[in-house]
Order: sequence, then structure tokens, then C-alpha cells
Amino acid sequence: NICRFIFSTPFTSDGSPHGDLAEQYKRKTILTTVNHFPYIKTRIQVAQQKQIVLTPIEVAIEDIQMKVAKIDAAIKANDPKILQMELQGCIGTTVNQGPIEIARVFLRDLFDGKVPSKHENKLRLCFKELLKKSGDALKRNRQFIKKDQEAYQNQLEKSYHQCMEYLKPLIQPAPLPANQVARQGQSPARPSAGEMSVTSPLV
Repeated sequence: NICRFIFSTPFTSDGSPHGDLAEQYKRKTILTTVNHFPYIKTRIQVAQQKQIVLTPIEVAIEDIQMKVAKIDAAIKANDPKILQMELQGCIGTTVNQGPIEIARVFLRDLFDGKVPSKHENKLRLCFKELLKKSGDALKRNRQFIKKDQEAYQNQLEKSYHQCMEYLKPLIQPAPLPANQVARQGQSPARPSAGEMSVTSPLV
């Protein structure tokens, strides 16, 4: 039984639906109906409507989280076609909205040692998870490929290493987010398991 529905509408501050990464917002509209679907009527009255606006960095975080979920599902599906499609979408994209471009737009100050904000740190950890899942997917894909796909696999691995090299400063143990720095009056804690550095599984 379903009574809540969500749809998303991309927009920019100048009124266009799509724009550069730094200008791309998203409006999520949540509708709650009086009765659950399926129902005897094909139309049901909306009892409540709620809107949530995601900022550009929140849109980027959601995008990376979706990529991680899709590539994880592709690994579990054990289907080479789906796996290669998701790999291409994650690390084969070198321009536009690829991982490197997203990091360049939203996290460039972190490369200079800036303490990350809450959202910057969340995006940083999303990249870390994306690289881990992509590495696992590449290892699995190598088991599937035939001889005529060797060049394609090598290109994917090259793209992966390019992403890894660019993002490496972000995925190493980093300073606490800005909203937690004020709480630090004690000696620094050891990095947790989730903060340990990522090593490429392909080397």
C-alpha cells in the first residue's frame, strides 16, 4: 500500500531547468494522498504536499550516492552488461558531471587544506565509497571480459586510476568538519576504520 509519492524538478537560479554543477538545484515534491494505492478510484485526493530544495552540493552528494548504489547493485547482479554500463557512468565519464569535475567544483578548497564543512565532508566520503565500489566492480568485470574487450577494460582501469590520483588528497584521513572543530578540546582521536585510506585494488 502506497500513499506517499516523490518527484524531483531540477532548476537553476536563473529559471533554466539545467545549468552548471555549481548552479544546479533540485526541488523534491512529496505528495501524501488521502487513501492508499491501489484504490477503487484512479484519482485520489492529495492530503498534504511538502517541498524540499537541495542545494548544488546536496544535489552532487545525492548523485554520487545513487552511482554507488547502482554499481553495488550491478556487482550483486553479476551481469557483465549492467556492470560495464554502470562502470562507464561512474569512472568512464571524464567531463561534465564526472567525479573529477564534481570534486573540482565543490571540493577544490579542500586540496589546499581547508577544514571541510558538513556537506563537503559528506561528499568527500561519498567519493571514497565510489572509488572502493568502482575498484571492486573493475576486478569483477575483468573476470567477465573476453579477449576482444581487453582494450575497453584497460581504458576503464586507466580512468579509474586517474580518478584515484586526483581524489587521493580527499580520501586520506581528513580534518574534522568545521562544525565539529569547536568541540575538540581533547587530544586527537585515532582515525576510525571508515576513515582509513583507500588503496587501489588494481595495483
